[in-house]
Amino acid sequence: MAESKTDGGIKARLEQVQSTLRRVQAESERVVGRIRKDAGDLLGKDRQKAVQDLLDQAQKLRGDLQKRAERAVKDLEERGQRMVAMIEKQAEKSVGPIIRGLNLPTRDEVDKLKKRLTQLEKRLDEIAGSKAA
Repeated sequence: MAESKTDGGIKARLEQVQSTLRRVQAESERVVGRIRKDAGDLLGKDRQKAVQDLLDQAQKLRGDLQKRAERAVKDLEERGQRMVAMIEKQAEKSVGPIIRGLNLPTRDEVDKLKKRLTQLEKRLDEIAGSKAA
């Protein structure tokens, strides 16, 4: 139960981050285009070159920011997975004593009994087969 709430919360936050990144990227592209157009109207050739250099630097910065954001999202995903694993371990530690207190068999004990039962069934089949022969 805790796992699904944690996973859902992490996924929702990751989707929010990704949505925000898409909006930032779209807005950045719109602003860069507008700056480029306005700069072209206002500046001469030399100044246009300087503005173009600034715009190129802004594009590089945008790419760097996007890479950092992607790394942050990946890091958040990994942290979320580690947290879920830690919560599962804590739940196992907490539930284990309760199960032992109820005197219920463990999965390993049930598996061992299944194997023994299978072996006994084979032996009975062998005995039944030898008596029939």
